[in-house]
Amino acid sequence: MAGPLAVAVVAESLGLVDADAEAVLSWYDAIVGAVSDITAGLSANPAGAVAFDQLRGSVEATVTAGSGASLLVAAAESKRLTLPEVVANAAVLMFGGIETTEGMIANVVLHLLAHPDQLALVRADPDLADAAIEESLRLEPAAAVVDRYATADVTIGGADVRRGDLVVVSLAGANRDPDVFQDPDRFDLRRDNSRLQLAFAHGPHFCLGAHLARLETRVCLLALLDRLPGLRLDPSSSTAAGGLVFRKPPALRVRWDVPAQR
Repeated sequence: MAGPLAVAVVAESLGLVDADAEAVLSWYDAIVGAVSDITAGLSANPAGAVAFDQLRGSVEATVTAGSGASLLVAAAESKRLTLPEVVANAAVLMFGGIETTEGMIANVVLHLLAHPDQLALVRADPDLADAAIEESLRLEPAAAVVDRYATADVTIGGADVRRGDLVVVSLAGANRDPDVFQDPDRFDLRRDNSRLQLAFAHGPHFCLGAHLARLETRVCLLALLDRLPGLRLDPSSSTAAGGLVFRKPPALRVRWDVPAQR
């Protein structure tokens, strides 16, 4: 549910024609794999480049189709961006709107179903869904690390960083800072400062889709709890989140109760 929903929202927002959810998700699985390889100091899996070529073809086909309702077409026709720039920006927007939103939804569902006492709080008071989302973002951000380049010489924590140096920032580590979050490894909906989490980064690079991602996750979570009575984890399926850079369970399989027919 999480992946197809994220694809549908981004495709609608950008006006991407013929966006097949399964195909788009497979592109980003390959791109995520390549990014993770590079972060781990390995050579990028060539499947990432192949996937980007497929993504490029989809964006170019949208621009060629010329739909007036497409943000991509409008960007290309404005002449302010070249077609390769339209493709590059679309790739970034789709990455943020699909891969991390899918992970965000899967992670909060996993956290709640793995903590029945916290799930009971949300069932009793659906307004606590927002608290569950923020606490899940804190505990398991969908993007665990980000790369930044220093714009000036600085010393942080005794480490000298020179202008131009690559700095790999652990958002997951910052979100578990015990000086900010008491008992940081605990999933707690009643935590009063969860919104201080940095899952969407901070400053000029703050995620421009943060509010949309929160809305998608809230709607999805409440719909699942409302429409699937007795929602619970499938005990026969592994559910642990994984990933070096981007964090989510490889699959999140669940069970629920089917009402008896009268």
